[in-house]
Amino acid sequence: MKYKLAIFDLDGTLMNTSPGIFASANHAMVELGLQPEDDIKQLSKFIGPPINQCFRNTYNLDESLIGKAVEAYRKEYFARGQYNAVIYPQLEQTLSQLQDRGCLLAVGTLKHEELATNMMHYFKLEKYFSSIRGADTESKLSKADIVRKVLEDLHIQNSEAILIGDTIHDLEGAKGAGVGFIAVDYGFGFPLGQKREEGMLAVIKHPKELLSYFV
Repeated sequence: MKYKLAIFDLDGTLMNTSPGIFASANHAMVELGLQPEDDIKQLSKFIGPPINQCFRNTYNLDESLIGKAVEAYRKEYFARGQYNAVIYPQLEQTLSQLQDRGCLLAVGTLKHEELATNMMHYFKLEKYFSSIRGADTESKLSKADIVRKVLEDLHIQNSEAILIGDTIHDLEGAKGAGVGFIAVDYGFGFPLGQKREEGMLAVIKHPKELLSYFV
């Protein structure tokens, strides 16, 4: 089946945002008078889940401090962290080719929606996307909720859409929203050489592999 809508996760799928994310997370810990994390493997747990869960997973942070940590993180990330990112190779060329074929493109991310919109503008990618949806301020929206918002924006049936992402949270979000899912193994969550699992249409190593799935 050929699909009409490609919904892209942001962190680890469109862009390598890890430098800005890790630096901002550690900045938040220092602001709280706590120890930053140096282990990249541990820091990688900060990417994918909702931000409250990120602080639990990465720093085992006490619940009473999570609100302050999130506030400090967002302030630092908005000021500096969001600009410390790199678009993955072949990504923009693939977006352009998909758009030329008449495919609708969107962003569906657990990153705060304002940040996602800002970043797409700063890195000159917004021209490709008909919808950019992200997390709410209270982080109450699930990945599935965000995907459903994209579908509503563009009046697309879930059977006509694919979510592309790099983590188990993306896979679960696709299942929850009833859309197809393609995993990428060049991001943060799935390891290089990831095998196709239940619920995955495919696992791709390069963005250009997406071209065969869309009209």
